[in-house]
Amino acid sequence: MSHPRFAILISLGATVLASAALMVAPPAGATVPHPSAPSGLTRTIEPLTDYVEQVSCDPHLRSGTVKFAHLLAATYTSYNATSWSSTYACGTDGNRSEHYDGRAIDWMVDVHNTRQFAAAKATIAWLLATDRAGNRFAMARRLGVMYLIYNNRMWGSWDGRWQSYNNCANLPGRANDNACHRTHMHISLSWNGATGRTSFWTNRVYLTDFGPCRAPDLNWAFLYTRVNTQECQRYPLVQAKSTASATKKALVTYSGAAVRSGWDGPAVSAVQRGLHVTVSGSYGPATVSAVRHFQATHRGCPITGAMNQRTWRALLAAVR
Repeated sequence: MSHPRFAILISLGATVLASAALMVAPPAGATVPHPSAPSGLTRTIEPLTDYVEQVSCDPHLRSGTVKFAHLLAATYTSYNATSWSSTYACGTDGNRSEHYDGRAIDWMVDVHNTRQFAAAKATIAWLLATDRAGNRFAMARRLGVMYLIYNNRMWGSWDGRWQSYNNCANLPGRANDNACHRTHMHISLSWNGATGRTSFWTNRVYLTDFGPCRAPDLNWAFLYTRVNTQECQRYPLVQAKSTASATKKALVTYSGAAVRSGWDGPAVSAVQRGLHVTVSGSYGPATVSAVRHFQATHRGCPITGAMNQRTWRALLAAVR
C-alpha cells in the first residue's frame, strides 16, 4: 500500500482540557487497561485499510465512529479520558478532513495529564498489537482505522509505520500542543469503520467501501448514500482562474458540496456571496429562499432550496 500523494489535513481545533486537578499517576505496578474486543471474533480479518480521502460534505455522526468513541470513553472513565468530538462544519479546517464526513474522532487525551497519557498509550498499543494468529495491527484493522495522529507523530495504515507529523518534534512549546496533537488523539476511519461494517462490530469482513466519488468538474462529491465497492477515479482539484473574483474562487473551492438548510461554515458563506445574500455563514431561511429562486430561474435545476450538483454548475456558470 502506497502513501497517499496528497496532503492530509487534520483537525487543529479541539478544545484543550483543564487538567491541573487530574495529574494523578496510576498506582505503582498497575496495568493500564485497554479496550475489550468482542469474544469469538472470526479468524478472517480485514487487510490494512486503503486511504480514502474525504470528498463529501456531510458532517453527521456515523454509527461506527460513535461506537468506537464510546468504547474508548467507557474503558477510561476512571482515567478522565471520556471527552471526544467528531464533526464540524465543512471548510473550517482546510479543504480536506474526515471530520467533514463523520469519519474522525478527536479523543481528548492530553500528554501533560499522566492518566490520560497512559490511556492513550495503552490504546495505541492495543490497536497496533499483533494478535495470536499473527495478524499485525489486528484491532486497527478490525475497526477500520485509517490513521492516527498523536504527540507529534502519525501512524498510517498505508504502510503501517509511524512518522513525524508537521515538524512537531521541533515545536515543543505549549502554544503548539493543539496543532501537534498533544492535547488529543486524532483517529480517522475508513467508510466501513465509520459505518460499523467491520469484523469488530459484526464478526464479518466486508469489501472495501470507497464512499462517494466526485465529478471531474467539481471539487466535492455529493452525499454518501450507499456502499461503493468500486475505487473512485481521482481527478486534480479544480482551480479558478487567477483573474477570477474572490467570490468565484470561493465557489470553485467548495463546488459540489451538498450545502443545505441548517448547515454553517465557509461553504455556506461562499454560496451566500454568489447569490448576493447577507453573508452569515449559516444556511437559514433567507439562503433557502435565494437558492430556490435561483433554481427556479435556471433550467434543469431541481427546486429544493439545497445545493446540488446541477445547481452548483449553474451558479459557477452565472458568477463571472
